[in-house]
Amino acid sequence: MRIVEQADRNGENPFEHKVDELPLLPGVVVKVMGLSYDSEQLFEDVLEVASEDPALAVRVLKMANSAMSSPVSPIDSLERAVARLGATHVAEFVTAAAVTRVFVPRSLGERNLWHHAVEVATACRLMVSQRPTKGADPGAAYLAGLLHDIGRLVMFDQSPEFIQAVDDLAWTTPGELVEAELRVVGADHANIGARVCEHWQVPPVTTRTVRDHHRDLSEGDPPMLAVVKQADWLSVAARAGGATAEPPGGRVTLPPAELEVIPRDFRFDEQELLSMIPAITEARRRASVALSLQPD
Repeated sequence: MRIVEQADRNGENPFEHKVDELPLLPGVVVKVMGLSYDSEQLFEDVLEVASEDPALAVRVLKMANSAMSSPVSPIDSLERAVARLGATHVAEFVTAAAVTRVFVPRSLGERNLWHHAVEVATACRLMVSQRPTKGADPGAAYLAGLLHDIGRLVMFDQSPEFIQAVDDLAWTTPGELVEAELRVVGADHANIGARVCEHWQVPPVTTRTVRDHHRDLSEGDPPMLAVVKQADWLSVAARAGGATAEPPGGRVTLPPAELEVIPRDFRFDEQELLSMIPAITEARRRASVALSLQPD
């Protein structure tokens, strides 16, 4: 019997209960979510927001002084740290660091989920930066990518056995993942993730994207959904194929039926996607250090 079916007979859904227990996101993250990466004031806005959370400010300073950043001389102010790292990088770090406070990556499986989230978020930002369009800000794209699988972290937090049982079915594509979850758990992470977004009061477009990111695309879907689906597929494909990103079936793009309904402005071909792999790999490497995703 699937876990949710068992829970329903007892009058409660363990995942719903888990979502209701989650703490709200810190106010600093809510403010970051409202920033526009295209704004000329982004540096000043990020500096102001980061300074409101002393713990995050210390982590930003530590990151700016790390061997990875390699400053010529010690960086001793938040303003210099933001200048060194870049306002966009700091805004993304603040958001990711706050969410990892809620879902602390303790196990290898949880760390892998966070690595995937960072890869997808980075790919989303790159896509929207390369193809600017109304209603798709790079910052909003990063947030949607970062949170797209937040429902899996709820499942993991509820019981690691759920995730292990799903992964034992050896899924290789995002669509197969949902099928495995429904088979094992009786619920899918996309709908659970949308509930988390509602609980955290993230922008509605992000909530809808998280909820719909595993359904088939159709004409008229918002650009953000097409971006997240392509980024998700790219990350899974790159993981399956290693450095060459050669996935099962030899494809890093979405299936042809879904590609056809994506507007040309947001349809990325194989070479364009492959060119993003170094950037998302580097983002994953940086996140491993900055977000403490490395093994103890």
